[in-house]
Amino acid sequence: MQDYTNPAIKAVMSAYTPIQVKTLLHNHDESNFVHHQTTDEILDFYAEHNEDIHHWLLDDSHAFEYYYEAMGAYNKAQAQCKCEHERFEVQNVYLKDVVYIFIATVCYDLAASHGMLDQTMAEVEDYQLAIELKLQKEKLKLIQGGKK
Repeated sequence: MQDYTNPAIKAVMSAYTPIQVKTLLHNHDESNFVHHQTTDEILDFYAEHNEDIHHWLLDDSHAFEYYYEAMGAYNKAQAQCKCEHERFEVQNVYLKDVVYIFIATVCYDLAASHGMLDQTMAEVEDYQLAIELKLQKEKLKLIQGGKK
């Protein structure tokens, strides 16, 4: 996954930890999309990456099914709206769904590319701790190197 140049994928990869990715694989509850909770966070992410998101979802055959169903539900709900406020609220729900489908798909691909699909949560926690320990050691070397 590190070869991807899609900025939206890079944004997800840099935001979600291995533990958060593994959690999302097992539970797609909205609360687990921890970096995209508020309407503003979702709309900001969408505004910055909408073209990349839509291209990714159109190209991924598994994600496309969910994307297509969300779009159909959105179109049907929009047709039933009686005022602009209702349309705006329906649009926000649709954009949240699109962003969450995208993030879940990227997390699955990220987990698959790092061998996390078959790992237990404890193994993923150990993996994350090893990464954090390595980063802390590198920081310490930089600090010690600067004190000569």
